[in-house]
Amino acid sequence: MKGEEKLWAILNEKLDNLRATNRLPQAIRVAETALEVARRAFKENQTALATSFEKLGQLLEQKGDHAGAEAYLLKAHAILEKGSPPDQRAIYRSARRLALLFDSLGQSEEAIDFYQKAIAAGTGVENVPYSDIGTMLNNVALILRKSGRQKAAEPCYLRALEIYEKQLGPDHADVAPVLNNLAAFYTNERRYTEAEKLHLRALAIRENLQPPPIADIAQSKCNLAVVYHSRGHYANAAELYQSSLKSWEQVEDKPSKDYEIVVSNYADLLRSLGQVRKAHQLEVRARKKLAG
Repeated sequence: MKGEEKLWAILNEKLDNLRATNRLPQAIRVAETALEVARRAFKENQTALATSFEKLGQLLEQKGDHAGAEAYLLKAHAILEKGSPPDQRAIYRSARRLALLFDSLGQSEEAIDFYQKAIAAGTGVENVPYSDIGTMLNNVALILRKSGRQKAAEPCYLRALEIYEKQLGPDHADVAPVLNNLAAFYTNERRYTEAEKLHLRALAIRENLQPPPIADIAQSKCNLAVVYHSRGHYANAAELYQSSLKSWEQVEDKPSKDYEIVVSNYADLLRSLGQVRKAHQLEVRARKKLAG
């Protein structure tokens, strides 16, 4: 090993120890020195140089210096893409980190670009968790929906569902939330028939689990009730809202925001049917439960 490369290896070992013991300022100084050495020791397309850029970028992100982190992480990614052959696992890891950074900063187009790069690289690499790919697809869909690109969002949800079903089977517990996401998208798009079908699937999966996940079942019933409510099928909606509330009353933990949503939706339905007093009683009861 050449002298500069040996020094770089020693600095990286020291850097890893400092990171492990949460000594951030010292770690950043060592990372800056390691990068200077790496620039002298390695060629522009070598993974070791990308590693130094990436480590310094990660530390700056941890510090809260997002602009500094972005510059170093982008440089690292550019080096990795020039590799011959490219290290797809490293590209996946780098693109995913950049996507999450840009997403957190509200830089939507950049986030989408790197999510897509990460998804493309990750699907060709062994042992990348299917849940990571699914989460990224869901994140892309959310960004697209927020920017009004509804048609572009749907394939992301469908692909995520395809991945989960292929990995786990159609009736696995982890498939239910993916069905829920797609069904909620269809509800927002007023595609109620498709939404109903998927929410029914999600509910059936959850009800067949042992032990039954009560909070998840309550959520599914509320989601299905919203579909019926929106279609004007008020009797079906009321029955499901009531059943959802009954399920929530079995949950030992303090009721969540989902419980409040059920109460609000059901109260709105009751008022629209002229049952104002019943709606008020429901809300009073819910406030007492939340306070308790």
